[in-house]
Amino acid sequence: MFATQPWNIIRHELERISDPNAQRQALAFSNQARDFFTAAQSSEVNAAKPLLLYYSFLNLAKCLIVKKLGTALGTVRHGLSEKLPITQGAIHGHVSIDITQNPGVSAFAMFANAINAILPVPAAGNTHIQMRSQDFLGQILIGHRVFSHAEGLIERFISVERLEYMHAPAAKEAWIRARAYADDFTRLGYPMAGLSKNLSDAQIWRNVKCEHTIDGRRIIEAEMTNAVAYSHRPSQSLEPLSKMTRSRLWRSVTAVPPYRKYYVYHASSTQFLMNQLLTMYLATYYFGSITRYKPEQFDFILRSPIGPFVFEFFANQPVQFLYLMASEFMGQEVAKAAIA
Repeated sequence: MFATQPWNIIRHELERISDPNAQRQALAFSNQARDFFTAAQSSEVNAAKPLLLYYSFLNLAKCLIVKKLGTALGTVRHGLSEKLPITQGAIHGHVSIDITQNPGVSAFAMFANAINAILPVPAAGNTHIQMRSQDFLGQILIGHRVFSHAEGLIERFISVERLEYMHAPAAKEAWIRARAYADDFTRLGYPMAGLSKNLSDAQIWRNVKCEHTIDGRRIIEAEMTNAVAYSHRPSQSLEPLSKMTRSRLWRSVTAVPPYRKYYVYHASSTQFLMNQLLTMYLATYYFGSITRYKPEQFDFILRSPIGPFVFEFFANQPVQFLYLMASEFMGQEVAKAAIA
């Protein structure tokens, strides 16, 4: 679906909430989210932009929560707390995430539940988990190469050349096949099996034989081994197949066909991969909290090696978040039309 103003699509979806109290509350959240977002667009990065955007995203998340619940919300807390390092000159801190203490009033936990995203499990006896800023910032798609260069790390995002929905008419089964460039794995030192490994989540993927090349570049392919059955038309399998795959695919919204660019993330054995929207939300909270309580520290971060990444994040990520959220409200991809 094409939209120049995703806010109008979101509002239309909120107007369909049947409970009048929930609808009024959601529309009020939407108005605040839009005003914060508009104000942020004209704000400087080192002034109020991070804080304004966080409150925009917070209210937008509340809208989605109310829509999914169908009832108005009571008390809502951030469910997050930021802590900067005490080491002189250090630029990375962490965010404490409330997982089990008060999940029923945690905006972050409720947001995760609304988008069916999995959160990490705290260690025995704990109700919170601590996530280091370098861990969640390293999972931000836009600006990842800049961040990796600043941190002296190997890039972890690998572009997916093509995603295809496959089906077997006789068996009435459908599955997904993914293609990537082999040299993207070799230049980063990752094994070819990394494509299927990094796509695996609730279902199993496998690399399959591929003899294709594009502009002389070798292609590798992986496909799902768990096919989805359909009764009449292959299109019936699109939604369940997409839900099975989306947690391991990062998306960038584009204004040209096919309107989404997909990536897989080559995680380390110790990393917890967080949902793309949650990671964007978490990073915005982190920078917004620093901007509010320690603006001089945020200025220091902007002058640090990761400063260019932070500028890139706030230049491009807000609109990306908005379109991805509009897609959540609609249950289908929302894109900006490439028109003059």
